[in-house]
Parts: sequence; structure tokens; C-alpha cells
Amino acid sequence: MTLLILLHGVGGQPADMAPLGERIAAAAPDVRIEAPPAALPYDRGPRGHQWFSVDGIDEDNRPGRIRAALPAFVETVRALQRRHGAGPRDTVLAGFSQGAIMALAAGADGWLARHVIAIAGRFAPLPERWDARTAVSLVHGRMDGVVPAEHSRRACERLAALGAPVALDLVPRAVHLLSPAILDAAEQAWRAPPG
Repeated sequence: MTLLILLHGVGGQPADMAPLGERIAAAAPDVRIEAPPAALPYDRGPRGHQWFSVDGIDEDNRPGRIRAALPAFVETVRALQRRHGAGPRDTVLAGFSQGAIMALAAGADGWLARHVIAIAGRFAPLPERWDARTAVSLVHGRMDGVVPAEHSRRACERLAALGAPVALDLVPRAVHLLSPAILDAAEQAWRAPPG
């Protein structure tokens, strides 16, 4: 049994991740898929959710906001694991943007999943350690102007140096959206994790 947890971006909703979930469900009908909302209501619009606020965010305060959001994120994942009788070795986290940021931060904090598919995400800061039981697939659009692809390049270098199974797919002409090309790359990462 595999539990796939889909994690939307800031201001998003679980339904935003449906295109990826539908592709994976078609390829692996036995997978159990969950797409929880982030823990907090979005503070910059009438709808959506967030793990942490991006209002006034900068490189100095970003790490603290991610650390503060981590306990709620981890508890959300663990609650879904309990619901399905799953553990880290049964779990794949696939996140977009802020969802990817949180999945990467959780992986740096401890063993939560066997595979993280981080789409248009980043570390803040780069990790000092990584549990090699968690493979990481970094998917990023080369033309992403919101979270530049350089973040995934640096993440790949650091994770490789820490002994993590890691792969990087930089998608040509792709921006900060779950476009068909990005979804293709994420589906391929699901099918063939590194390591």
C-alpha cells in the first residue's frame, strides 16, 4: 500500500492538486490519495489556505515561519498516516510551491516519507542533514519567476552531498504553474524515484 499526500501551494485548495492525483491514480489504481488543506486560512484573499503567511516575507524571516508551521504540517501528515495504517515507508509527499517547501522542511527534520516530490519548492535554509531513507525528486520550471529554479539546483547539490537519493528535472519554458509539462515531470518522478 502506498499513501500519496498531495500538498497545495499558498492560497490554494486541495482541488488544485487534483490533476496530479488523477494522473497517478490512473497509473496506480491501488494508491490511496489524500489532499489536505493547509492548516491556516489564506491571509491575502477570501479563499484558500496556507501553512505560513507570505505577507512581508523575506529571506530573514522565512526560515522562522517555516519552522513555526512545521509541527502542524507534520501532525497533518501523521494523522493521515494513522487513518490509513501507513508509516513513512508507505508514504509519498508531493507538494507544489509552499506544499513542496513544507515537505522538504519536514524531510530535513526527520523521517516522514520514503519519497518527496517537490514541485517549484525550496529549502530555507539548506539542510544540514537528511535521512537517506527519503528519496527526493525536484521538479522545477526553468522560467519560474516566483520560486526561481536555482533553489532546486542548490537543493539537489546539498542533498547529494548529504547522501540523499535525489534527482532534478528542470522543465524548459515552464513557469510557476502545474502545467501539463510540470505534471508530466512529476508523474515521471512518481514512477521512477531516485535511488
